[in-house]
Amino acid sequence: MRYKTLDFKVKSTPHFDFYTYLNNDSLLRRFAQESELWYELHQQVFRDTFERKNPLILYNNHPDFQQTTATSGEISVGTGGFTEGMKNRVVMPLMQINNQTRHVLGHELVHAFQYHSLMEGDSTRLENIGNLPLWMIEGMAEYLSIGKKDAFTAMWMRDAYLNKDIPTLRDLTESGRYFPYRYGQAFWSYVGATYGDTVIVPLFKATAKYGYQNAIQYIFGYDEPTLSGLWRSSVENAYAPLLKDTAQTPLGNMVINNKNGGNMNVSPAISPDGKLIAFLSEKELFSIDLFLADAKTGRIIRNLSSRQSNSHIDEFSYIESAGSFSPDSRKFAFSIFSGGRNKLLIVNVENGKTIMTEGMGDVGEFSNITWSPDGVHVAFSGLKEGQSDIFMYNIENKTLTQLTNDPYSDYQPSFSRDGKKIVFSTDRLSYRGEDGEVAIPMTIAVLDIQSKAVSVIDVFPRANNLNPQFGSNDEHIYFLSNRDGFRNLYKYTLADEKVEQLTDYFTGISGITEYSPALSVSNEDDIIYSYYRSQRYTIYNAKPEDFKATEVSPTEVDFTAAMLPPPQSYGVDVVNTNLGNFNLFRRINSSLIKPIPYKPKFQLDYLQGSGVGVAVGSRYGAGLASGVQGIFSDILGRNQLFAGLAINGEIYDFGGQFAYINQKSRIGWGGSVSHIPYMSGLMSYGQETINDITYLTENTDIIRTFQTQVDGFAMYPFSRTTRFELGAAFARYGYRIDRFTNYYQNGYYFVGSDRRRISNEEASATYGGNFESFTLPQVNAAFVGDNSFFGVAAPLNGYRYRLAAEKYFGRFNFTAYTADLRKYNRYKPVTLAARAYTYMRVGDGEDRLFPLFIGYPFLVRGYESGSYYNNSNSYSNSNGLNQLMGSRMAVFNLEARLPFTGPERLAQIKSGMFFSDLNVFFDAGIAWSAGDKLTFSNPQKVGEQQYIDSSNGEIVTVDIYERAPVMSAGISLRVNVFGYFVLEPYYAFPFNRSDIKAGTFGLNFAPGW
Repeated sequence: MRYKTLDFKVKSTPHFDFYTYLNNDSLLRRFAQESELWYELHQQVFRDTFERKNPLILYNNHPDFQQTTATSGEISVGTGGFTEGMKNRVVMPLMQINNQTRHVLGHELVHAFQYHSLMEGDSTRLENIGNLPLWMIEGMAEYLSIGKKDAFTAMWMRDAYLNKDIPTLRDLTESGRYFPYRYGQAFWSYVGATYGDTVIVPLFKATAKYGYQNAIQYIFGYDEPTLSGLWRSSVENAYAPLLKDTAQTPLGNMVINNKNGGNMNVSPAISPDGKLIAFLSEKELFSIDLFLADAKTGRIIRNLSSRQSNSHIDEFSYIESAGSFSPDSRKFAFSIFSGGRNKLLIVNVENGKTIMTEGMGDVGEFSNITWSPDGVHVAFSGLKEGQSDIFMYNIENKTLTQLTNDPYSDYQPSFSRDGKKIVFSTDRLSYRGEDGEVAIPMTIAVLDIQSKAVSVIDVFPRANNLNPQFGSNDEHIYFLSNRDGFRNLYKYTLADEKVEQLTDYFTGISGITEYSPALSVSNEDDIIYSYYRSQRYTIYNAKPEDFKATEVSPTEVDFTAAMLPPPQSYGVDVVNTNLGNFNLFRRINSSLIKPIPYKPKFQLDYLQGSGVGVAVGSRYGAGLASGVQGIFSDILGRNQLFAGLAINGEIYDFGGQFAYINQKSRIGWGGSVSHIPYMSGLMSYGQETINDITYLTENTDIIRTFQTQVDGFAMYPFSRTTRFELGAAFARYGYRIDRFTNYYQNGYYFVGSDRRRISNEEASATYGGNFESFTLPQVNAAFVGDNSFFGVAAPLNGYRYRLAAEKYFGRFNFTAYTADLRKYNRYKPVTLAARAYTYMRVGDGEDRLFPLFIGYPFLVRGYESGSYYNNSNSYSNSNGLNQLMGSRMAVFNLEARLPFTGPERLAQIKSGMFFSDLNVFFDAGIAWSAGDKLTFSNPQKVGEQQYIDSSNGEIVTVDIYERAPVMSAGISLRVNVFGYFVLEPYYAFPFNRSDIKAGTFGLNFAPGW
């Protein structure tokens, strides 16, 4: 979905070409310099050099990044960036915090080196990436861009130790329970600290060649279980001395957990009166939604807003953002993704109705809303031309005011109770440690709204101090800090600069990321926080008196608990030494950053061949089977070319297609040219006299239908769920008929065979019909909608529809109409799914085309043509195959879908390998042609029709009946086969068949409708 056309320019440095539309030269210069610095640091580990400049596509913000054409897949809110293999493109947005941008850049450039080392290796290719587990790829990128000092990942590993859930490497590879980024980073930290960072790339390449188990044996001399055991022992030895209380209970009342919420209950916001909580959760499984709960009991009151119920919402800004209640607790404001940007959405708390949806001008991305006490203003942290600042918006007159304007990251603002100040987190201070390392963490600052003066609170140097909130009387500030390697709650008193630690948790108070909001305070000092434990996020409600406040020094920091095991490095420590000195390294001179002309640089994205096969036979001669298809695109992915060639038989059976798609603007358009041969066969018998000898002839006619077509199309998306399509095509159909004849004497003695091409006139005389070439122009239009959420084998919630019309001209002059309406309502754990579908050809020629058939298993189950084996006259009766064919059809389906095996919170039986849905279904359908009589009772005979059987020349009479619906019911099991395809075995009871007394088995190869 592209909402706007971006004007990319190109800047070049010694090792990169930057594609960007950013109008902030100083920020772009810093970004380019840091890219070159990351290149030098990663090069020391990989010992690899880029022979060609690596492309890097930079977006101003995440909403723009979600519209990228560099990949065909959707970009989720949680995707920080990606690196594509074929062109080795790094694609990423600028983030709201400078350190985040630096980290994502470093992370993605590790992937660039990984791809390069595989593609340019002596014994590896890009396909070898299939041997690399995700935890190894992503964990390596995290370790090389963050290092072993990481309080956030350390919290995850302490949680694994506390719950005796430290995975083996096999667990990481085969189980989906363990987040590959965090656990992979911890593993690589262990390898680097124990064996030296020089072993990282050899292990990576050996894994690409042989798989991780053989690579471990090859590099270390012992097997995977041994290495997993050593890693586990390292984690246990590092964290055992830090654990003070194994039965630690969080302070306050637990109000939201996985019983009344989901596993991920995040971004809590408490109303000023302390009565309500708003939070984001995957409670409904298929999407992140905003819920409203009672702050005291945790009772879920309602969905405050949802993607399903609110068409304005493409997605919630749920990773690192929280909303805010109005001063009277009657309205709630939060940030959503809508229309290709972040927008402010305000809803009525009582009924969930939308009050306002508003974009913020040039601020394309913003988060962490805070509502002023006067009820007129909201403030937030936003990105404008890649720069993070604090903005304030007047709801009444819709004016936007920029409160800060500097290169620093200004984040998570919160109004004071008197509305005169805003407290926020910022990276305005830098610190040099005793070891000489320079750190630029997030610390706390206070903004005077009237004067716009900023005063920084210098507390816990080198620690990240986040999520600050004023207390009820504006005399103190609550905030979260990792100053001792843990993530705890602190209180800072403004008058005497006293700092008190309120919690002492072994895991920590946290959201999805280190920078996610996890704290909210009411006017009465009700403190709401999200607590991380057992890979879940739980929300607690506490009062200040619930905490055991301990005064601590504002300069006291200790990052022992933030170090990933083992605490000490015994090998060559390249990675952590370089990361510690990142802010001290010399940057490239800005004169090396030069503008260059944009060039499309079309390259291969995808190539697949089907091999080559040759066959030689005495009857049909030699044949060849082969095919190849490829996709090419320019560097931005805006222009795509598809080419496919295939042959299956003789030279006449050679086909191909060339297509072009333009994705530069909101309207996607393109066209294609194709030549496709279709082969069919008919048999006939006869007699032929040659030299006064009469032979019995057995004729096999190979009919080739050649479709040569030129078409064009355009698509206009109204939103991420609806679009309009328009197209036109001009097709020419031609025929070639080759007859292979076997000659028999005396009825059975084979005497020879020959081959000849027969004329179209002879074929028409033999089989009836018209085999002359013809053209068939057509135009088409469609309106399409889809907001469904897919389960493991079929949609389980939402709706889908397609309303279309196609007009054909030429030999056949008719219109085809399509109406496909689908609705899915989930009533945990069952989904009721309904479909009403019709396709009709109306006009001249509708009955001369191949008839439509409703007995396919994806339409009406139990009526497949191959199942009529007991009915010798299956066409000529009131419930035979003839009832299932026509030029028009209508189908109705009703299903009850139960997720049977699969993910724990979705399916009835937990399984990590076997994903399936159990379904009870009812199908009904009717097929008819123009002039047919329709009935809803027993069909009556209305006439007869005769035709000549081409196999023996005899006249056959077929009875014609009224058309009546056919129905069936049954049970099926849809199985998702490792994500490649869906298989559906079923048993159906066809109510309208007299040739069978029970049901019939069938098999469908398609996902559920």
